[in-house]
Amino acid sequence: MLNQLSIQNFALIDQVEIDFSGGLSVITGETGAGKSILLGALGLILGKRADHSVLKDTSRKCIVEGVFDLRGYKLSVFFDKNDLDYSDSSILRREINGNGKSRSFINDTPCTLDVLKKLGSQLIDIHSQQQTLQLNDSQFQLKIVDALAGNDKLLSSYQKDFVVYQNLKSRIQSFEQELAEAKQQEDYLNFQFKELEELNLKVGENDVLEQEQKRFANSEDILKNLSEAQSLLTDKEDNIIGQLSALKQCMQQSEQYDSDFTELLGRVSSMLIELQDVSSEVEGKSQDFEYDPERHRVVEERLGDIHRLQKKHVCSDADTLIEIKENIESQLLAVSNSDEQLKSLEKELDQIKEKLATQASKLTKKRKASLPSFQTKVEETLQSLGIPFACLRVEHQNQNDFTKSGKDSFDFLFSANKGIDPAKVSKTASGGETSRLMLAIKEIIAQHQQLPTILFDEIDTGVSGEIAEKMGTILAKIGKQRQVISITHLPQLAAKGEHHYFVYKDVVNDRSSTQLKKLTDDERISELAKMLSGSTLTEAALNNAKELLHD
Repeated sequence: MLNQLSIQNFALIDQVEIDFSGGLSVITGETGAGKSILLGALGLILGKRADHSVLKDTSRKCIVEGVFDLRGYKLSVFFDKNDLDYSDSSILRREINGNGKSRSFINDTPCTLDVLKKLGSQLIDIHSQQQTLQLNDSQFQLKIVDALAGNDKLLSSYQKDFVVYQNLKSRIQSFEQELAEAKQQEDYLNFQFKELEELNLKVGENDVLEQEQKRFANSEDILKNLSEAQSLLTDKEDNIIGQLSALKQCMQQSEQYDSDFTELLGRVSSMLIELQDVSSEVEGKSQDFEYDPERHRVVEERLGDIHRLQKKHVCSDADTLIEIKENIESQLLAVSNSDEQLKSLEKELDQIKEKLATQASKLTKKRKASLPSFQTKVEETLQSLGIPFACLRVEHQNQNDFTKSGKDSFDFLFSANKGIDPAKVSKTASGGETSRLMLAIKEIIAQHQQLPTILFDEIDTGVSGEIAEKMGTILAKIGKQRQVISITHLPQLAAKGEHHYFVYKDVVNDRSSTQLKKLTDDERISELAKMLSGSTLTEAALNNAKELLHD
């Protein structure tokens, strides 16, 4: 439950810190004093979004902090799952700076807004007038029925499988689309593959062919150069080898007289041996070189085929054609195996549908089983709240396909008058009747949920007098099981609270500021008397207030 709420620099609040207790606490105050501001601040630590407009002073941070007693609510699993330190007394904090940037903390550990929101939803249920309007919303109605049926675990298991089901449906749909496109291209892919397969290109072959083609294309120049080289090396009168042999003789003769020429002689001898070897190879290449016009034609045609396919597939490297061929082959293989893959996916889908059908059937059974008792209890409570002919009917419809909540939908139909058939709440219930209907539902749900705290924001809208007192009695009854906080404008309801808080405006440094304080017994009598008779306190009003408190 909420033990303490601290608010700094939020809207009209400069700084407020208030301690809360168990049971029923009521909050009253003049219109415009700031009761809604308290709800807004509390909403921040429950994960609602906000911006810098909530800051009273943009030069300072807005800080809202709540201290919660978590004992007995089995929330340690949530803390472990989200890498948070668990404590029986845990602190939720929200900070917003002047730029509107927000930070969230749980027990001083930074967390995402989503994590804060998920934890907050397990700590407090805020019932606002907007939630009353949700009585006509099918999803809200379904949540009520599930709370009554105790479907938390079963629904959680179903929803995990439903995510798998949706993903599989999406995969099959995408797969079928891809398959249809692939089959449309299958003939063209086969044609491309046949072309590349017939080409039978080997890695590096293009480079070898281009070198060969270059040799054939320049054969005359090659033969001419070989002949000239041979002439320079051996055939001319002053050929290189002859001159180098003469140089060697000079070095040999000089070496006989001076050992310093030994090294030079060795170097000249090496050059001579190397040139003689070069001459031998040049002669061999001259003899072996043969221009083959047929081979030249074959090479030209082969390169033409390769370059044509390179251009067709837009690739600068001929070896890439091999990769393209392998890729096309993989695509064709995928198409040929696609029917089996599709059957496998459809089999998985059938299995998960069967599992969902079993779970959905269990959900339906439990939901429908909870309805008779629910309808009867709501009607009994409404009768005690001054609607003697109240009638609530919950109609069930089967859905054709699975939804995130099963295969059910419900309609809450209501009538407050004898002889009038129940219809949708929005068409048949007044504001006061809707408030009482929601309170009756909340009373029943409170017995089936483990929420530590329920906050009612003017649940007494549209009622007064004796009915307000009876609503207060119901809130006090709920308060015996969990913490209940009720913002109210009716003294009959406020008198039922174990603790009474008063919201008021004060002027601090020439600026209006919202304040909140817990009333003493005497202050409480005065506040109830003002709510009964206005700002002028009369003896009769004070006596009425005392009677309300001790009733």
